Amino acid sequence: MCKSIIRLVSVIVLFFVMFTMIACSSATEQPEDTTVATTTTQATTTTKAVTTQAQTTTTAAATTAKAVEVNPFAEFFEITWIASMDTTYEEGGFDEEMLEEKYNIDLQPWAVSTYDPQGIAMMLAAGDIPDISRLDHSPWNATQMYEQGLTRLINLEMYKKYFPYYYELMLQNDPTSFMHNNVKNEDGTLSDNFYGISFVSDNKWYYNVPLARLDWLENVGYELDDDLLTPITLTDEKLGKYSGQVFITNYIFPHEDFNDILRAFTEDDPDGNGEDDTYGGVLFKHDFKSHWTDLYWGQFGVIASDGAFMYEDSATGDILPWYAFEGYRDYMAWAVDMRDKGFLRTLPEGYQSLAPQGSWYDNLLANWMTGKIGYFFCDRQYICRPDFPEYSDRQPPQSIWLNAGDEDATFVTWPALAGPGGTEPTSKWGTRRYSLDAFGSGTFRTWNIGAEVSDAKLARVLTMWNDGNTADLEDEYWSKVKYGIEGVHYKWTGEAWDSGMITTDATKIPPHYKKYGGFLAVFRSGPSPVVNEPQSQYNKILYSEEWYKYYCIEPIKYLSSTYMSVDMYKKYTEDWNAVSGDINTIINDFRNRSWEGQIANINTEWEQYINQLYDAGLEKLVNDYFNNDGFAYYKTPDLSMKK
Repeated sequence: MCKSIIRLVSVIVLFFVMFTMIACSSATEQPEDTTVATTTTQATTTTKAVTTQAQTTTTAAATTAKAVEVNPFAEFFEITWIASMDTTYEEGGFDEEMLEEKYNIDLQPWAVSTYDPQGIAMMLAAGDIPDISRLDHSPWNATQMYEQGLTRLINLEMYKKYFPYYYELMLQNDPTSFMHNNVKNEDGTLSDNFYGISFVSDNKWYYNVPLARLDWLENVGYELDDDLLTPITLTDEKLGKYSGQVFITNYIFPHEDFNDILRAFTEDDPDGNGEDDTYGGVLFKHDFKSHWTDLYWGQFGVIASDGAFMYEDSATGDILPWYAFEGYRDYMAWAVDMRDKGFLRTLPEGYQSLAPQGSWYDNLLANWMTGKIGYFFCDRQYICRPDFPEYSDRQPPQSIWLNAGDEDATFVTWPALAGPGGTEPTSKWGTRRYSLDAFGSGTFRTWNIGAEVSDAKLARVLTMWNDGNTADLEDEYWSKVKYGIEGVHYKWTGEAWDSGMITTDATKIPPHYKKYGGFLAVFRSGPSPVVNEPQSQYNKILYSEEWYKYYCIEPIKYLSSTYMSVDMYKKYTEDWNAVSGDINTIINDFRNRSWEGQIANINTEWEQYINQLYDAGLEKLVNDYFNNDGFAYYKTPDLSMKK
């Protein structure tokens, strides 16, 4: 009886082991079910080996079952790369070696800057492009580079298999996420192929905020209660002595109060020196359109920096561009009034250049740092920032502490300038979210994949990016790859991951700790956890109070090939080119007459101006395109954050 039981148990065990080996063998024949691709040759060879050994003995079979675990990074890849402005980087950087060891790759950065138009143009003209690249100042966009045979397409299945983090974000932000860089079908529908990998950005973010002298406000009768003010704490050696002199408030000054503040800053001696030497702020001519003027224009529901915004006319319901929208009319009337009264003043001639660090910019910062101006449209990224002195030291408020000799000056910053409609969030005024869609395209927001890159090589890069984007913030490995080593590359101003990060000057980092910093694409739907100390504090308020919901203008439609079929956009472009000369002449004439004070009644002349625009071709654009259902309405993306 006992022997029978033993034999029965032995048979059961044998069948169990054989069944296990067969199951393992079947698994190796289906690499598409694994998270990382293996070649068909590898899978077939392994299967044969397992089958052969399974016919030998139970012990040998068990050993083979362990051996079939395939190294997902067994195949070695050399990967050329461009994703930095630094052309002096030498191979073997700190982050490069970490990634190479983990993913069995050799990363080879090319010494071409993403911000070098001439260098990029020469490279592309020679038919060269690295395997992976960001080419911000490329003369060709992703579509054109593909048409030139320089890049390959990326199929949606690659994201599903190797970059599921990214694919989930696409689903979360459908449909616009699928529109960017999409290779549309002939009928205009979306395909499963993409010209490049679109960036994911922080949609809640905008960087220009109102900033004013708080001490001047108090001197002219606009004192704010302490419970409305949150002080920015500074602990760094450079600006720490000014800690508590800049405040954040969510209080919104009514439009009429703001106008009076500009007057008082000009007429009421806000600095108390007994001289008439101060004024409200700096103004630009009507034809100057940039993020720097969005706050002024935004009081009237129109965005200066982006001509693709479309607006709905309150009287006709037509979808119109900025130059035919009533908010633009109201802005011009306000700006001329403030200019004529002297409350806002223009910079000397020559400021119109839009080039980075151009004369207008240098002029603007030089005027601000005199300490004789009370209101600023300020770059939030550089408020009280201690590093990057060639840029941040010229920005207010620190530019006034450091240059005007007014070390006791205090300041307050708030979300946006209110329009005439009141301060309720439903009023149509505000500023522009820096990234309208969760996904982006264009040369500045696309990763390009070289034409010779195989699926297997691309899978390795996507797997690396997926790992880096899904890792916990404090993951030891990935935090080093992304940010470096604490004490070497940066230091915290307070609690780690919950305070400001002060980065180490690149010249002070030992050679063996140099970083490239451009290998890991960060596809982030929320704010960066590593920012300078004041911005860290600012972010906690801006994001927790969800300023983007209340103080940002959303377009009714957005004029872009993303929101039209290929044929419609092509026809629109042809029609616009045919009428743009006449329309621009009318725009320029009305704008110039407004600025020069030649319009007696802007409301009366606005009606004549609109009629001229419609007669010159705007009516056809409105009927055939702007009001056309084939031109999709803009949809605000899902702004919920994903780690």
